[in-house]
Amino acid sequence: MSLYLKARRDFGPFTLACDLALPPSRILGLFGPSGCGKSTLLRIIAGLDRAPGDALRWQGRELAALPPEARRIGLVFQDARLFPHLSVLGNLQLAARKGRGRWQPQALAARLGFAELLGQPAHGLSGGQRQRVALARALLAEPDLLLLDEPFSALDRRSRIHQAHVLKGLQQESGIPMIFVSHAMEEVSLLCDGLVLLAEGRVEAQGTPEEIFARTDLSLASRDDVGVMLSATLSHYDEHEQMATLRLGEQTLMVTMEHAPDEAGPLQIKVAARDLVIATEPIVHSSLSNCLETRLLEAREVRPGQTLLQLALGQQILLARITSRSAKRLALVPGQRLYAYIKAVSLVGEG
Repeated sequence: MSLYLKARRDFGPFTLACDLALPPSRILGLFGPSGCGKSTLLRIIAGLDRAPGDALRWQGRELAALPPEARRIGLVFQDARLFPHLSVLGNLQLAARKGRGRWQPQALAARLGFAELLGQPAHGLSGGQRQRVALARALLAEPDLLLLDEPFSALDRRSRIHQAHVLKGLQQESGIPMIFVSHAMEEVSLLCDGLVLLAEGRVEAQGTPEEIFARTDLSLASRDDVGVMLSATLSHYDEHEQMATLRLGEQTLMVTMEHAPDEAGPLQIKVAARDLVIATEPIVHSSLSNCLETRLLEAREVRPGQTLLQLALGQQILLARITSRSAKRLALVPGQRLYAYIKAVSLVGEG
């Protein structure tokens, strides 16, 4: 993926000003809170929102002056926008005429989990069902670039994670470059190999998801749900206790799981900064069982009374949020050994 975009839009007190060169990526994420300009950027790229002065270059082609239909760019909206008078299969067959025949509608519907809906009218589908059909329709058209505006927003968390894994596999098969909009850390961490962080209509940072989420100097650092995704491997699974022992480098972590993972590959786990307890010495008597030995890289006050710690965990980064009073009392200094006790871990899925 090689895309350059320069555009400006004024919406009363809010201004979107973007001058962005996107690096090569299979799936690029646009990440940020609601209202930061993510969806507007997709509309500009798709040609649905054009203005004098825009610059848009994609794979060496100048697109800013072209109408949407001449760009060969697909867009999946949050609200799906299916043809309500057609059946689900009719919607898919219409899109497949534009494609190159990589997938058949029935086979793709089965992979995305809605094969039983093919004969139903599109107007009778639920929000989550419509989103799955819209995603399949966009893939069947095989565009040169596919834009995805929170395509899993109507699904529950478990379904979102499953669909993210399926979409990643479909992208790898087809090679269709994608730009994926979301404000869910799990989704972009699982899907995206590149990430653009937007804040108040501006590009705040670019990098990999791992790099962006581990930083303490961005707007993300002050969010209540700030945290990181860690890669781990399964060391052991106890069926009786439904407890998995995960290995992170030389250290281990215990995670409750209803069943053993299906694959032996890397696992992705989410650790929220608020779910860590920090100690300068091991805690002897406690119900906290997950302790990771870390090294302090940085301590930064991210909002009044709240300090975010950036901790080295082997080759990975862990974040911990503590009160500024506690940070002062612990007399923290960079390079210091700290014991991070984890109160909760969220298993996101197989990597």
